[in-house]
Amino acid sequence: MYVLSRNEMYFYDKFTMEKIEIPSEVLMENAGRGCSEYLRKNLLLPEANVIIFCGSGNNGGDGFVIARYLKEWGFYPNLVLLGKKEKMSVETLENFRKCKEMHININQINSEQDWKESSVKLSEFEYVIDSIFGIGFRGKIEGWRREIIKNINNAEAIKIAIDIASGIDADTGSAELAVEADYTLAMAAPKYGHYLLPGRIKTGQLQIIDIGIPNTLYKEYPPKAKLMTENNVHYPLRNKFYHKGHYGKVGIIAGSPGFSGAAVMAAKAALRAGSGLVTLFHPNGMEQIFETQLLEVMTYALPKWNKDFKSSDGFEEFKQKLFSMDVLLVGPGLGVNPATENLVKFILKNWEKPLIIDADGLNIISKQIELLKTKNNKILLTPHIGEFCRLTNLQKVEIQNNIMQALDDFQKKYNVKILLKSCTTIYSDRNQKIFNTSGNDALATGGSGDVLAGIVSSFIGQKLTLAQAAGAASYLLGKTAEKISQTRYKASIIPSDIIENLFNY
Repeated sequence: MYVLSRNEMYFYDKFTMEKIEIPSEVLMENAGRGCSEYLRKNLLLPEANVIIFCGSGNNGGDGFVIARYLKEWGFYPNLVLLGKKEKMSVETLENFRKCKEMHININQINSEQDWKESSVKLSEFEYVIDSIFGIGFRGKIEGWRREIIKNINNAEAIKIAIDIASGIDADTGSAELAVEADYTLAMAAPKYGHYLLPGRIKTGQLQIIDIGIPNTLYKEYPPKAKLMTENNVHYPLRNKFYHKGHYGKVGIIAGSPGFSGAAVMAAKAALRAGSGLVTLFHPNGMEQIFETQLLEVMTYALPKWNKDFKSSDGFEEFKQKLFSMDVLLVGPGLGVNPATENLVKFILKNWEKPLIIDADGLNIISKQIELLKTKNNKILLTPHIGEFCRLTNLQKVEIQNNIMQALDDFQKKYNVKILLKSCTTIYSDRNQKIFNTSGNDALATGGSGDVLAGIVSSFIGQKLTLAQAAGAASYLLGKTAEKISQTRYKASIIPSDIIENLFNY
């Protein structure tokens, strides 16, 4: 499923109208009818009282079409127009007139005083439909409309947003004040703002409404982003004639005293995800811990480095072993100290194969960000928001106000791929974005990121691209958490449970 930016949605609308010659009034009719049919079949009780808040733009026009159909089908729609008829497009005005001809009750509100003096009592309605702003909205809801939005949110009625809840920015998901919808009926495809916080919270249950934009148009002009689903997730291929060498040699540089668990979880996750061979490179002196915990994983003690990091005893043997790996994960529980900083610096200067950098690897890089200016274009960073703040030197609020822009800006400077972890995880490179919404709060515990990093590394070792591996790993992690949650209280789920249940969903 594609996820669209505001400008992409405008492009497909315009192309459909101008090149395919489907008039805008037909698209509006399709949108309103599609929403009405969904409402009738899935949400509205017979003879329900419905109030529809409409703006003067085309989103309001969709609301007028909905009112027409509901009236025809025996419901009792009421309309509230927030705005002026003079600002309506031709097709919106036409549907407004049709509603008047059908004697649908319309309250026109242009001020706080109008709202106070109106006869509208939200307590009388079982359903409130928000068709006020649409995807064109930017900034904050101002003036007298703020009070109306607050009244809608305080109403006990079921709230349904048309296309996007009013007050959410369709590109960023930002929403200082917005309708808190129980359901959102999105036109043609989801938008970024449906999945980015706080927009995702205010969107409620999302349903896509077909408005007549041909699917061939998406194939001819592919959107930049997609949503990871069961229908498009790409897991590594398995073949009964293959041997362990076909499924990748995964190297993991991880662990330090007090943080051995991160290394153990990353290695076990890589194995459970299908790796043929996993080697854990760990600090000297931790051999007994890892050889006891990781029966199926090879372990290799890192040599003790001297200051120049080259003439240490065992360095050449270590380098030979390291460069025999197909993919390398660096960072889980590694610690930040001069030795690990030199190690990460050495890898970034010399490693040319796929490289995943997580946790302390990211913390080290954030102190020497110029290390990312490397010729290797197969580097994947896996930060959570806090780690991304340190990498970008931005405040959390700056990133959350426009995550997509922050990703693009960072990737203009550094030729790396990013898997940004959150309740909506985003894979980003210069050519594409992948949204993943699977998962739940069972993953809100230390170690989940180590498991994810191990799965990603495993999938890359099994010949998936970095984008395929990142998308599939984040989806698998989330779906596994959802599956376990069916039989176990989410708060009691730990990362080891996730590892043991991979692919069991």
